[in-house]
Formats: sequence, C-alpha cells, structure tokens
Amino acid sequence: MMRDNKPEGFFYLDHRTVDSKNNIIMDVHVTPGNVSDSEPILKRIDRIKETFNIKPKYLGLDAGYSTNPIFKGIIDRDIIPVVAYRRSPHKKGMYTKNKYIYDYDKDIYICPNNVALIYKTTTREGYKEYKCFEEICMCCPHKDKCVGEKAKYKIIRRHVWENHKDDNKNFLKTEKGKGIYNRRKETVERSFADSKNLHGLRYARFRGREKVSEQCLLTAAVQNMKKIATRLSLLFLYYIIKFDNIFNIKFYPQLIIEKSSVFKQGVFQQTGKKSSRFNLLDFFNRGFSINYIRKQNKYRNYNNC
Repeated sequence: MMRDNKPEGFFYLDHRTVDSKNNIIMDVHVTPGNVSDSEPILKRIDRIKETFNIKPKYLGLDAGYSTNPIFKGIIDRDIIPVVAYRRSPHKKGMYTKNKYIYDYDKDIYICPNNVALIYKTTTREGYKEYKCFEEICMCCPHKDKCVGEKAKYKIIRRHVWENHKDDNKNFLKTEKGKGIYNRRKETVERSFADSKNLHGLRYARFRGREKVSEQCLLTAAVQNMKKIATRLSLLFLYYIIKFDNIFNIKFYPQLIIEKSSVFKQGVFQQTGKKSSRFNLLDFFNRGFSINYIRKQNKYRNYNNC
C-alpha cells in the first residue's frame, strides 16, 4: 500500500458500514491494501439492502469516495450522498477549479477575468471540455495564475455526472448536511478506533484475505454484542422508569465503592408522592454494573455495604 500520510508496506483494508443511530456494524469487507476505497462501496450497499431488507436515506462517506461514478451509483439507488469535499489537484500559486463559475443554463464556465469558456467536445471517458480563445488568454492579466507555462489557452474538464457532486457540495453547507457528516466521525471512526485500541485489530494475526476477514468479522461481532447489550439495558431502564407512572415507585440512584470497583446501585421505595426524575444517560453511560433492590418500607442507607 502506498498512500499519502500512510506507512508503506503490506496491508489489508477493512471496509465497514455502520448504522448511524445505534453504531451497529452492518457490513465488513476485507480487501488488499492496494484496492481503492471507492471500488467495493456500491456492492456493499446492495448487499446490506438485500440482507437486512432496509433502505437507507443518507450515506455519509469521507473524501476518498468523492468520485463521479460513486455519486451516480448512490443516487441511482435513491440514496442521498453526504461525502466530504476533496479539492482538485493543482500547482501551488495556480487557480483551482473553484475559481471558475459554472453556468448551468448556458453550459459555460466564467473565468476570473469574466470571460466565458465555451463547450467544445466530450472525451470517451465522459469529460466535457470547455475552452477559451487563445487571443483572449494571451492578453489576460491572470494568465500567470490561470494558464500553464506551455499552454496557450485555458481548458476546463467537467464530467457529465458532475452535477451530482455539485448537489452534494451544496447539501454539505446546510445544517442538516453538516450534522449528518459530523455524525459519521462519531460512529464509523469511533468503531475503527475501538477495534484497534480495545480489540487488537491494529495488526493482522493471520495471513491471507479469508483468515483476516475472520478476524475482522469476529471483532465486529464482539463490538456489536457490546452495543446491543448496552441498548437493551437502556431499554430495560426505560420501562422501569415508566412503572413510576403506574405503581408510584420512587427510585434512588446511589454510588458505592467496594474492593476498588465502582458499582451503581438503585433502591426502590414505595412512597405516596412522586419523585423527580434522575438523569438516565448520566446514570448508565459510564458502563458500571447495576443492581436493583426492592424495599417496601422506608429508605435505608447502603454506604457501609
């Protein structure tokens, strides 16, 4: 694998798809390190839809997936892409493609000198070429930053599916688009971090793609078990709290320390008045063990347990 800001060597890539609501890993696919991130993504989406019979509405991806065929494939599947923007390659000191404004109605580009670049032809790869007149470019004051040393006029290439990329860029500027993309780093990036730091997935313990796939699948299964157990416990506590409205039960959370271990202990008490709610997320999200004691009479102190 040879990538920017990555070590060189023999690696495998773990391609994961994660649910944004509960951070459940829905798909794991292992490829060699020289496979691009954008190659397996469309097939993995189809597999998830067929396996779980679900239809996602949004799909958050990083800048490595910002290619025109990926945008086209995602939109054809009735999914809204939320992909990070990646700047086009350019030389230092030269104008980027963002300096040129595209007019959708007239199908032309407007250069920084307010001159139109007119469509000329379409290549076999699907790129439309827009050119400016040589006489105008040679006398332009922006020539040094716009046209290369050997070129005599400016040429801009635009893919026939680039409208989808522009729509994604505009959606990323909205509050909803920003929220969806920010949620991505809280789910899939956190999933990879937990796998490496807590479950030993930083290094491949076997050779061969099939054996490495087993390691990645087992790691994902363990992570999902922990997530599902957490959600089920939250659901259990949710219904316990709802009983307060039916049986008029008062709940007292209490923290006790025993043998260098910290536990959360709750005490139920039958009372005639309703008590104020406690913060359920702050109570549970610390990952402590939870015990419940049902008491019929009055509250008893358990600090000396």
